[in-house]
Amino acid sequence: MKKVFLLSIATTVALSAFAQHAKSSITAVSPIRSHSVAGDHIPAAKTTAVGDVDTLGHITSADTLALYYAAGSNSDSGYMTGMNAFGDKGFAERYDVNFGTTSAQVTGVIAYFTGVVNPASTKTIKLYTWSVAAQSPNVLGPHYFNSGLPRTALDSVTVPVTALGISTVSGGSDTIKSYTFTTPSPYISNFYVGYTINYNAANFGGDTIGLVTSSQGERNTWGYRLVGGDTIVNNANVAMLANGSWVDFYTEDFGVANHFFIFPIITVGTAATSVEGVTRNNLTIFGNYPNPATNVTNIKFALAKATEVTISVTDMSGKVVKTMTENYNAGTQIVELNTTALAAGEYIYLIRTTEGDGMASKMSVIK
Repeated sequence: MKKVFLLSIATTVALSAFAQHAKSSITAVSPIRSHSVAGDHIPAAKTTAVGDVDTLGHITSADTLALYYAAGSNSDSGYMTGMNAFGDKGFAERYDVNFGTTSAQVTGVIAYFTGVVNPASTKTIKLYTWSVAAQSPNVLGPHYFNSGLPRTALDSVTVPVTALGISTVSGGSDTIKSYTFTTPSPYISNFYVGYTINYNAANFGGDTIGLVTSSQGERNTWGYRLVGGDTIVNNANVAMLANGSWVDFYTEDFGVANHFFIFPIITVGTAATSVEGVTRNNLTIFGNYPNPATNVTNIKFALAKATEVTISVTDMSGKVVKTMTENYNAGTQIVELNTTALAAGEYIYLIRTTEGDGMASKMSVIK
């Protein structure tokens, strides 16, 4: 069985007294899993399983990937974004659809899990998209409200924990994986992407999985906004408690300000004419055109501020076939992708910024 290595640091996470769980005993937070880093790129091993991806993309020293213990510095407590002794059952990130978009589809999910998995495990997770509920009270006080928690399940796919890309080999590397929904629904409003898992919090049964995140303090959205006399908590990400209720991850659960490494695979209308798209903080994705492509396609996205962007293209077996990294100014960008060397078929491209924003879409190549 593979060992999961965590790096201990002296920093104490300042947990809020309003957390739903009794988690104030957390005194050590550990960025997970030491990687051998070449420059700013963190490699991940390629396997032959469908959906595996052989590179994580571009990560800067300011955007450190992490996995945090749920309590203290003992992995027996589980992980903040996975199976843990508190029985948390799910985690999700919010994505916004700009007004005017009427034909967006989320065709699947890209996610990065780590931890320990028994090769004989029969556990499964369920990857979901959910609609966003109306504002609801937050436990901070009578004039505090959540901006919108997950409401109705839109699409889902069940995945065995043994198929999450978590290595079962000692010293092995984990991999990002992509998953496809069978019959994607149309999306015309904001949504969440995440997963749920059922397990016995008192006995993990040889499995302890968690969703990789950015590090504490690397959340790139404001935690609150003021509306009249009320304070609205911006629900960038959320957790499902053992009782099945959703709460804000930062203000009502662990008090950690970060983002989860889980991205939707999106199709948005016709990118050539669309003036709207799907937004995640600094990044808005419009799609690509023409699609299908023969020799060239144009990937269209927009940035709220200047940043470095990496576009990684993978085939449907998970092999990265092309990667482009460049600095872009704020505004709408159209990046030409030469497809002459690509075989006919379907591909997924992941757009990721150095701030940790990322979304993916699917394209086709014909000959």
